[in-house]
Amino acid sequence: MTDKKKIVLIYTAVAVFSALILGMSFFLTTLKKKQREQEAPVTGAGKEEIEVLNLLRQDIVLERESGEQVRISSLHDKVWVAAQFYVSCPMCAQRNADSLVTVYNEFKDDDDFMVACFSVDPENDTKDLLAKVREVLEVDKSDWWFLKAERKELWDFMENQMGFVRIEERFDPIHIQQKGRWAHDIGLQVYRGTALVHKWDVAAPMDQLRAEIRKALAELKEQKKTTTVTAP
Repeated sequence: MTDKKKIVLIYTAVAVFSALILGMSFFLTTLKKKQREQEAPVTGAGKEEIEVLNLLRQDIVLERESGEQVRISSLHDKVWVAAQFYVSCPMCAQRNADSLVTVYNEFKDDDDFMVACFSVDPENDTKDLLAKVREVLEVDKSDWWFLKAERKELWDFMENQMGFVRIEERFDPIHIQQKGRWAHDIGLQVYRGTALVHKWDVAAPMDQLRAEIRKALAELKEQKKTTTVTAP
């Protein structure tokens, strides 16, 4: 055999061997991929059951505009919408008129539904001012509470327990005129008892908020029915 033929045979053997290695490597890679897909957890399983975003683990004493002392825990058997506000906030006024009053009027006839507005400026939001806001909004005091407490205690509770964003003071005169003195969370929270089940942003569709309230009410009524049946 000539040297040329030997070289050709060597290169041919190397090429065949390399092809076998590549083929085996591709086979093993494909096999491992299929095994990973088969072993991968089903991430969507049980997703519908993950509905509680937060639980209120502490209580707080609050004062209504009527002067009555109430506890947040007294809402344990209600579906309630929580909102931060203060009387002089122009952004609150727009949100209340556009969103909060709308859902209130839709669900106010349901005895299990309530709205709770927490003042971020309790020193200036006097009982008389809060009563005036109620008159302007034309809401019933039995199912729409205006609430206040000592500022630091209430701010800490809203941030650390309820998960509202931190309240900050504005100092720019133009910003204060346009948006108010206090920068706070304009979104709404939906609770089923002490369980936070939905956070709604003002940029989101109103139908989303309605749907979450309906769902929470249906779940609460089912819980009450079950409790009544199992009670001795």
